[in-house]
Order: sequence, then C-alpha cells, then structure tokens
Amino acid sequence: MALRLEDFGTRGQAPGMASVDHANDRFDDGYNAGWDDAMAQVEAEQSRVAAQLAERLTGLERDQRAAMTTALMTLEPALRDVFDKLLPSTVERAFLPILLEEVEAVLDAGTECLTLVVAPEDAAPVARLLERGGIAAERVTVTSEPVLSMSQALIRWTGQERQIDLEGVLTALDDALETFLATMDRGQDAAGVKEALNG
Repeated sequence: MALRLEDFGTRGQAPGMASVDHANDRFDDGYNAGWDDAMAQVEAEQSRVAAQLAERLTGLERDQRAAMTTALMTLEPALRDVFDKLLPSTVERAFLPILLEEVEAVLDAGTECLTLVVAPEDAAPVARLLERGGIAAERVTVTSEPVLSMSQALIRWTGQERQIDLEGVLTALDDALETFLATMDRGQDAAGVKEALNG
C-alpha cells in the first residue's frame, strides 16, 4: 500500500502559520508603538532642554545688562570729571605746542610767510611762543578773530589754509559721551540697580 502524504501546497497555509503571522503582526504593532513612544519622549526631552537653555540665556542677558548698567552708573561721575575737567585742561596745555609744530611744518615746506589767526585771548601767548621758538615776526603775522574760540586757529598762506580745532575735538568727544550714555539701556533693571545702590 502506497504511503500518502498531505500536500500542504494545495491547502493554503500550513497548520500553525496563521498563528505565527498573527504573532508577527502583534510584534510589529508593539515595536511601532514602542518606537513612537520613544521618539515622543526624545522630542519632549529636547523641548524641555531647549526651554531651559532659552530661559538661562535670557537670565544671562538680563544679568549682563544689569551688570553693565551698574558699572556705567559707577563710572559715569568719573567719566564726566574726565570730560569736563581733565580733557579741557589737557587740550589747553597741548594747543600751543601743536600750533607751533604746525607753523614750523608749513614754514619748513618752503612757505616764506604766513598769517596765523587765533582767538583774541590766544594772540599774546601765541606771539610769545613764536618768539621763544625763534620764528621771526616778519614770517608769521599773528591776528585775532573774535569768532574763534580758545584752542582754535587758522594758518593761512599763498591761497591755502589749515585749521586747528581742538575745541571741536572736545565738543565731538562730549557729544559722543552723551550719545553713549543716552543709548545705554536704562530701563527697569537700571532703576532697580540705582534704588539698590542708594539703599
């Protein structure tokens, strides 16, 4: 008697295959759900870290602004003393030597004579300075002009003119200081710092 074997190819899936496929489907679903949960946790952690970083950066920026305001408030009186007292006296002392140097440079360049226009208050000191410097009066004519301020001068020769304006330099420096102070952030943080400093 011939042995008859069951033909699995003609009867669809082999016994037990449906349960295996069902198990695979459940595994895939579980894996995908786990992956989605993991990615959601990663995104949540990234969002939390980003929020903490943003908060810390904001705090650092606020602290830096407050520190700059405190430093500025501490330095402002000293800065004003420098600009209002030290610089003007320094410019006044430097004006005559700078003026003499410019006059000598023009004369050394081959100019025979020139006219030096200064403020009325500077006329006599300039004349004495030129005399002490060995520059003959016939080579340099000193005149005064009321519109000029101290530390301002005009050197004129053969259709040319050179201006010395240390007063203008001082004014520009004062304007720069005021602009700097005005553009600093002096909002609520500055008010709080000032109140704290005043006790």
